[in-house]
Amino acid sequence: MNELEATISQVIDENNISFEWGKEVLNELKHTELDLNSKRKDLTKVPFITIDGSDAKDFDDAIHCIYSKSSFTLSVAIADVAELVQLGTALDDEALNRGTSIYFPSKVIPMLPEEISNNLCSLVPNQIRNVVVCEIAFSELGEVRGYNFFEARIKSHKRMTYAEVDKFLAVGSGLESNISNSIKSLHKLTETLLKIRSKRGALEIESQEPILDINLEGKVNKIILPKRLFSHQMVEESMLAANVCAANFMNKHYNFGVYRIHEEPDELKLESLKKFFSLKGFSGSFSKDPASLIKQCLLHSKDNKLNKALQTVVLQSLKRAEYSTEELGHFGLQLQRYSHFTSPIRRYPDLMTHRMIKNILNNSLNTTNKDNIEEICIDMSDLERVAERSSRQVTQQMICFFLKKYIGQEVSAIVTGVAEFGLFAEIQDFYVSGLIHVSDLSGDRYFLDKESNALKGRKTGKSYRLGQSMLVTIANVLPEERKITLVPKSNKK
Repeated sequence: MNELEATISQVIDENNISFEWGKEVLNELKHTELDLNSKRKDLTKVPFITIDGSDAKDFDDAIHCIYSKSSFTLSVAIADVAELVQLGTALDDEALNRGTSIYFPSKVIPMLPEEISNNLCSLVPNQIRNVVVCEIAFSELGEVRGYNFFEARIKSHKRMTYAEVDKFLAVGSGLESNISNSIKSLHKLTETLLKIRSKRGALEIESQEPILDINLEGKVNKIILPKRLFSHQMVEESMLAANVCAANFMNKHYNFGVYRIHEEPDELKLESLKKFFSLKGFSGSFSKDPASLIKQCLLHSKDNKLNKALQTVVLQSLKRAEYSTEELGHFGLQLQRYSHFTSPIRRYPDLMTHRMIKNILNNSLNTTNKDNIEEICIDMSDLERVAERSSRQVTQQMICFFLKKYIGQEVSAIVTGVAEFGLFAEIQDFYVSGLIHVSDLSGDRYFLDKESNALKGRKTGKSYRLGQSMLVTIANVLPEERKITLVPKSNKK
């Protein structure tokens, strides 16, 4: 078993993750097939395309956009998973148990069997697939004039990567005219929607996770921070628009929904944030509006070239996004109502949203119990946390293996956490934090000053704070425990 296999196996055990398919699921899978019935709207000639990363295997969304007569029509087609995975089946029980697909380097533990996620429901090129379409009409200024949900059949005309779309936008040629026109229209719409997003006051937090280049032996070749392209924003804004429409559709017909909520930060957290950024040189007056206050802190972080460290502090002040039937809004996106509709292959809440929408489209008598859905929403929020933690643990452990060859070397690090027992510092270019024990901070005895969130020397008054740059030596690395011991050399002035 190589490093990657051993790491994933360890994390699966630690987090009690279900990764095998039971006999009932496999038996149902044998009898699962597509029904390309004639009741659906036939959109197979519409030049939908998928835009994903180069290593994607499950394609659950396809896009088409038209700009005509000073208005846009955006069609977001999402794989109709609810048609194949029905309530009361073993497939659904297992999907509910998993809650979400979990993504590790070079490996995925899917929510649904690959026969569904990578084949029957995947919007692969030149294959007819069943979808639920959200068709949105925008004015030239990007205002939503109306939207419509319906079931359809489509055929993806091309599978494109983000890099390919960005290259096309730069060159402006090389694609069939119908696909070319769609991408150019989407580009124009996205520019408009991004302006609206900015005016709305949505938070812009750059929290990209590192990507590990793994070789055939299961070792890390290199660590890459992915580049954010305009094509990423094109897809994100399309999905965001469809998710908002789905939330509004559920609210209209049920007076509740499977919402993605993100509550405002607590007042104490905001006060703590103001004190911290005052110490970091922010001299203006803080806004009373929580979103504006957060944006002030983010802007200050960017201007002072301590983006990563200070952004971490801002993130720590925010609440987690969760699922709920209660309409509590989305603070980060600054939206009154939001849901998850666009990824039913890999997220169970999206599948729940699809079922609620399809019930209305098909005049179904299926009862939708709000209390039951709220219980599932709580479970889905918990499972999402497990998935995020597991994915992060694998990445951290693999980086630890990679770091072993750097033991004894001096590196730059930035303080990202302060505790009574020491400092957590992220090693530059490795995107992982190690511990500097308080006993290794020489020249004084240090205590935790909770008011300023710093370690301070009793005699010298010297302090170590969040965001501070340091030179450290990698003293020891224990990959299986995901522990890195750092020893300070000298502080950068």
